[in-house]
Amino acid sequence: MKAFLFPGQGAQRVGMGAELFARFPHQVAEADAILGYSIAELCLNGPMEKLTRTNFTQVALYVVSALKFLDQTERPDVVLGHSVGEYAALFAAGVVDFATGLQLVKKRGELMDRAQGGGMAAVIGLDGDQIKAVLRQHHLSDVYPANFNTPKQIVLSGKRDAVVAAEEFFRAAGASHYVVLPVGGAFHTPFMAEAQAEFADFAARFTFAPPQVPVISNVTARPHDPATIRQRMVEQITAPVLWCESLRYLLAKGMRFEAVTEIGDGPPVVKPMVRRTEAEAGPLDAAVLAAEERVAAPTTDASFAVGKLGSRRFCADFGLTHPYVCGAMYQGISSVDMVVRMGRAGMLAFFGAGGLPMPEVEAAIEAIGAQLPAGAPFGVNFIAHVNHPTLEDQLVDLLLKHRVKVIEASAFMEVTIALVRWRAHGLRRENGRILADNKIIAKVSRPDVAGLFLAAAPEKLVAKLVQSGAISATQAEMLAQVPMADAITVESDSGGHTDQGMPFTLIPAVLRVRDGAANAFPNFAGTVHVGAGGGIGTPEAAAAVLVLGAEYIVTGSINQATVEAGTSDAVKDMLEAAAVHDMTTAPSGEMFELGSKVQVLKKGLFFPARAEKLVSVYRQFDSLDAIDAATRRQLEERFFQRPLMAVWDEVRNRLPPEDIERAERLPKHKMALVFRRYFKNASRWALAGDTAHKVDFQIHCGPALGAFNQWVAGTTLESWRNRHVDDIALRLLTATADVLNSRFAALTGGRP
Repeated sequence: MKAFLFPGQGAQRVGMGAELFARFPHQVAEADAILGYSIAELCLNGPMEKLTRTNFTQVALYVVSALKFLDQTERPDVVLGHSVGEYAALFAAGVVDFATGLQLVKKRGELMDRAQGGGMAAVIGLDGDQIKAVLRQHHLSDVYPANFNTPKQIVLSGKRDAVVAAEEFFRAAGASHYVVLPVGGAFHTPFMAEAQAEFADFAARFTFAPPQVPVISNVTARPHDPATIRQRMVEQITAPVLWCESLRYLLAKGMRFEAVTEIGDGPPVVKPMVRRTEAEAGPLDAAVLAAEERVAAPTTDASFAVGKLGSRRFCADFGLTHPYVCGAMYQGISSVDMVVRMGRAGMLAFFGAGGLPMPEVEAAIEAIGAQLPAGAPFGVNFIAHVNHPTLEDQLVDLLLKHRVKVIEASAFMEVTIALVRWRAHGLRRENGRILADNKIIAKVSRPDVAGLFLAAAPEKLVAKLVQSGAISATQAEMLAQVPMADAITVESDSGGHTDQGMPFTLIPAVLRVRDGAANAFPNFAGTVHVGAGGGIGTPEAAAAVLVLGAEYIVTGSINQATVEAGTSDAVKDMLEAAAVHDMTTAPSGEMFELGSKVQVLKKGLFFPARAEKLVSVYRQFDSLDAIDAATRRQLEERFFQRPLMAVWDEVRNRLPPEDIERAERLPKHKMALVFRRYFKNASRWALAGDTAHKVDFQIHCGPALGAFNQWVAGTTLESWRNRHVDDIALRLLTATADVLNSRFAALTGGRP
């Protein structure tokens, strides 16, 4: 295996490229036109103070490396570049042409050069786990590992003062060297998020071709997927450079030191890292790679490819690259980080607003807007509040204030006045047709409820809104000519609230309802799409719902055990170990009086049994005072750890006067309010990782996560600490295309 390695910052020197510029006058002239100055003058004469400025260093390295590659007579079997060197590798692989690569590097260098207050330091003598242990032990939240160069040569990055101050901790832990580097930016850390966002907008202008030879990604340490190269290069600005693991991957694939060529101009910088990595750690485990390739082997059959899955119209209507959605998980488990990461990847995620106070929801919306580039997709969950409709009105006010354009309407059994008001304020006419800027994706588990969202807004609700002045007569007229939803997610065997429906019956039924209503709104410019959620954790499951007719897929439970999920590490550790059979149903804390159920994790937990016990007691007795002494003692000692009346006092202090009066008047309702506190505590303990109450954790989850865990067993995704929502999405889509190719080939007698 012939490997070409391209160095990054640190390899620059005055005089670089001296023998190359005269040989490639066309590329040099092209570079000068893009840069607005002479690249040869910069490289040959510096001065060094200028050449070491990031905005000059990066373009100089790219141009010289690209010309050096053109000067080669051999061609590689694989290429990889260190940090900015990856752009030269992409050029060598035919992913970008010379001019495109230089424009990207120029913008990247300018943005990174603007960064101030940052610093970097090279640490020698400690491995990655030891580095992370020091960071955790001393709570160094402003310092990150940025470049994993060799097993025991790692570069830290972060706020400059914090990087400088951290030396004593790493020296004490056994580092032989700690060298603060002459840079002003916290490169390859979250501190570069602003630069990353601006670069994402810039990179969106360019097209990336499929690689002619494999290019190893700094972000994943695996070959680039053609469908996600732009995304990975955007991520590279804030993600650590996994150089050591990239080398170990290639060593496992058969790369040998003698077949490695460093494509730079000067003393070798990155090639010696191959020898040190081989000596200190060796290749990656072959069994791990074999299992990994089973999970995410590239699609070779053109019949089904990632870009052909689902509905392209759905993607266009919602501004997506792929027909993939991360469904909302309440109380911010679908976090800001999750929504932002998916949005930057061109996929849709909904912030989990359910159960959060409005100030927290508003802060989250503002944070998402600040981190996502303009036009990037995102949405907010809009959960039904049957008993507290004012909460729906408050959320509508918030969504309109911040111009949120997509909501996921969940747990609705009927269309409410708040939903109608939000829908109305997004309607407009264009060329005689009505467009809906405020889009609704309704999550339903019954065809009749789907029918409500496929119809126009209820006339009585529209009339009330007009009478109150909440909407105009023009908006009311347009409401009559559009359906309430732009998409229907068919919810089957999902975590949390579930009817445990079967997708094989529900999806065809909802599709028929949708198709029956297709001609009801001739003036509506949109199309109502149907997707599927619940039970999707493997490529086989995703392939099945797509074959049934789903135009997009929605995942939930599998995203709860990821780096971005807004729950505790303790919960993620439990979810990582879950199997398909480790789930059960339990009463819903919000609606147990009505018999509503949620699907939860049961392995190692008392919550499901205790929840059932509370509901049993609720049904057996008419009031708290009527509960017998033995049962009361059990509840107070094991469930609440305090007297029931003390629980009531706590609940009463949070209620408005009218609710207190109702509870005192209706003893059964009072008992329900007290018992509901256990459910709230069980969720709060889980989210906070309060291990003193671990057996009482309420963790909403479906069996899809168990299937996912089985699918990725033996790969780097076995640990949730390596799971990122966008990476999971792309791997799942890629493998789904492979499954479809294989199954259809087998069915038609072809070669799988």
